[in-house]
This record gives sequence, structure tokens and C-alpha cells, in this order.
Amino acid sequence: MNFVPNLILEVGINHFGDIKKAKEIINFFIKSKFTSLTFMLHTEDFCKKYLEKKKIDFILPKSFYEFALKVCKKNKKKLGLSVCDVLTYDKIKDLNFDFYKILGIAINNKELLKQINIKKKPVYISLAKGSDSKIKKCLKYFSNKKNLNLIYTSMSYDPKDTNLNRITHLKKKFNLPVGYGHHYKNLNTFILSTFFKPNFYFFYIKGFFKNPNIVYPDDQHAIFIKDLLNLNDLIVESDVIVNNKKNNISIKLDDKNIKI
Repeated sequence: MNFVPNLILEVGINHFGDIKKAKEIINFFIKSKFTSLTFMLHTEDFCKKYLEKKKIDFILPKSFYEFALKVCKKNKKKLGLSVCDVLTYDKIKDLNFDFYKILGIAINNKELLKQINIKKKPVYISLAKGSDSKIKKCLKYFSNKKNLNLIYTSMSYDPKDTNLNRITHLKKKFNLPVGYGHHYKNLNTFILSTFFKPNFYFFYIKGFFKNPNIVYPDDQHAIFIKDLLNLNDLIVESDVIVNNKKNNISIKLDDKNIKI
């Protein structure tokens, strides 16, 4: 069987709370070959800190998410929401996203996990440095284990902390799909992760083209949209090299589809 990676785009908060930028990303997503994308709701304290220091409000209005969900549904695209805080989630919890991502800092946030469980949608749990015991505790809050997926992510730029072997460990330990979440300073870990056969890939995107005047919140580990053209091919080829699979399938984007 041909291997086509399940690539899930993450906007994070690299839109800076700018509705125009957020809509440009949705426009790109709709016209691309990618099928899944998430936006992030950070903690209220984090957002207040940036608003006070840099006059940046990372919180997009509910009306934007209503617009994005409508457009994505019309074009058969999946829109997800990354959450970590009850206060920020509460403002749009009545909306129904196609899937949810639990950020690593919230894997034991009892109230938030209960609220996400109510949605009965696919859930991706980012583990960061979560121990097996914390992961086990987190999973207990979900009634349908078939909806659960684990994301292994190292939150460090130190190669000694990457430990991709943990993907294999998590698969055996919890008997759930396990993906790789990219949070490293270059694409080396993307290539190496194919050896451990992750079920899917999460990665952050930032802007369309490099701008020396802009430093994104996820700057070092995020990927410019213009560089996504070759990312799927890189992973597919890596998988062929590592796992000896024959594959000529790749996801390509048309430059004409990218509007700024």
C-alpha cells in the first residue's frame, strides 16, 4: 500500500490575532491539498501578558471561527481547535469543531478534558514531557477510546531530549494511534521520525514568506507556507528510504493558489 502521510497543519497563534491574516490562511487551506488544520486557544494569562507587553491580542473573535467552520465544511475540510484553558475555551465551546487537540500543559486539566469529552469528536492529545502515569490519568476522562490519538512532541531544541523511540513505546503501552508533533529547530526530526512509523504528523505553519520584521510565536519550529510544497515529498521519500516502501504519491500545491 502506498504511504501518504496524514499531515495536519497547525496555525497556533501565528496569526497574531489578526482576522485578515487568519482568513488568508483559511483561504490557502481551502485551495490546498491538505485536509486538516487547527487554530490554538492559548491560556488567558499568556494572552494578557502579550497584550500588556507588546500590545498584541492573540484571541480571534467567535465570528471568525463561525466563518472558518462554515467555509471548511462547504469545502469538505476538517478544522480543529487546540485547547489548554477552560477560560479561553468557554467563549466558543458551543461551536463544534471536527476534532480537538489537547496541549501538553493541559493533559491533566480535569474540567477541560471533561468538556472536550462531551463533544464526542476525535481528540489528539499532545504529550510533551507527560509521564506514562499522567497520560494514563488523562485517558480516563474520555468515554470513547476510539476517538483518542496521542501526539509525541519534544518541547526542547536540544537533540538529547528528542528521544523519538518514545513513539514506539507509546504505541505498545497505550495501544492507540501515535503521531509525531514537530517542535524542533530543523526538519531533521521529521525525516528521522519516519523510522518509527507515526500514524500522523502535526506541524506549525507561519506566514507565507519570510519577513525579517516579523518574529512568530512559534518561529523556530514553524514552517513557512511556501515551504510546504516539498514537505510531503520529503516525508514520503524518507519513508521509502527508511522502510523500503515503493511510493510515487505526493501532495503538491499550486503556487497560484497562494494568496497574500
